[in-house]
Amino acid sequence: MRNLWIALLWLYSALSVANDPAFLSLNDLQKVKQQLAHHQAAPPTLDAWHQLKQQADNALQHPNPSVTDKGMMPPSGSKQDYLSLSAYWWPDASTADGLPWQRRDGEVNPASKNDQSDGVRLARFTADFQALTLAWYFTGNQRYADKALAMMRHWFINPTSRMHPNLNFAQGIPGRSAGRHDGVLDGRYFATRVVDALTLLRNAPGWQPADQQAMQQWFSEYLHWLRHNPLALQEAAAVNNHGSWYCTQVAGIAWYLGDRETVTAMVELARNKIALQIRADGSQPAELARTRSFHYSYFNLQALSALAQLAGKAGLGDLWHSQQPGGSLLAALDMMAPYSDATKLWPWKNRDRVSQRIIPLLSMADNSLQQPRYQQWIMQTQWKDQKSGAVRQAQRDTWLLSLPYQQP
Repeated sequence: MRNLWIALLWLYSALSVANDPAFLSLNDLQKVKQQLAHHQAAPPTLDAWHQLKQQADNALQHPNPSVTDKGMMPPSGSKQDYLSLSAYWWPDASTADGLPWQRRDGEVNPASKNDQSDGVRLARFTADFQALTLAWYFTGNQRYADKALAMMRHWFINPTSRMHPNLNFAQGIPGRSAGRHDGVLDGRYFATRVVDALTLLRNAPGWQPADQQAMQQWFSEYLHWLRHNPLALQEAAAVNNHGSWYCTQVAGIAWYLGDRETVTAMVELARNKIALQIRADGSQPAELARTRSFHYSYFNLQALSALAQLAGKAGLGDLWHSQQPGGSLLAALDMMAPYSDATKLWPWKNRDRVSQRIIPLLSMADNSLQQPRYQQWIMQTQWKDQKSGAVRQAQRDTWLLSLPYQQP
């Protein structure tokens, strides 16, 4: 009987998926919209809204981006194929041509972060696309929707500028590999930013049936690549944050496409990832071994928390408490929550730390479980470092794109 109920619930969800984002909460977005309209928003919400609106206003002035804008040519001979360089690899000073590049964990090579490749371009495009869509949602100002639609069509649809739906040449390493399974991580923004924005944007004037057909087709082809390409399958097997993000990316896109079987498969795969990655004390050995141990511990939990929230929405069980036999996602959040206080020493090796980044995950857990488990950490957080993009994003995720849990 329970399986029948879940199947009926999923059928209803699939039929209404066009109006229900994977990772955003329509209920929270509607509350925030009303608060902004009636000048009742809390100061952190208002600050986050001003930041998002500024980003959207700036994006109105940007040319529509495309993967064809890059300087480098992919091995395929088509600039419509996405290409990025792995961030932690550098030319070998001992060889005349610098090849093959050598790894320096945590040290970002500036050559991976310029317009010659697509990594920064994809991140900037998806962030602007999301900001424009949200600015339209909160204000109803059509110019934001028009710009978002123009960017969408240029990146995904127009024959001469569209990105081919693959990541064959993502996070390549000169002298070693044209593309690696690690590069599948680049595509996480398609799930966490683009498909939810599409779900909102469908209600905007200017959205055409042809847009719907083209975007469904693009993401269907990309999902097929994610589920069958050898590079993607290697990423699916990863036992660190890469494997977690694979599950979350695939599940988010499958949700957008109404593919219940794939969402279910990703939730079950994530249960196995949690068992392998998290110890009983909540530590994550694979991430703590990195030179940026705080960042990667948070980053892995970001993927798993998003998927746990989606699993609950889809009626696929409780991923927060899943424990077989190691630690649980909640144990990992419990372990990291005190370090949201920047004055508490992080005892592992580390290059950087933005303590506030864990706060949206704590808030997400409270909202999903309907309990104030992490209330003390959320409410004591300071959002003063507005020069930090990571802090601004954490504030936005906590106070604008969702709202902290409040007891009835």
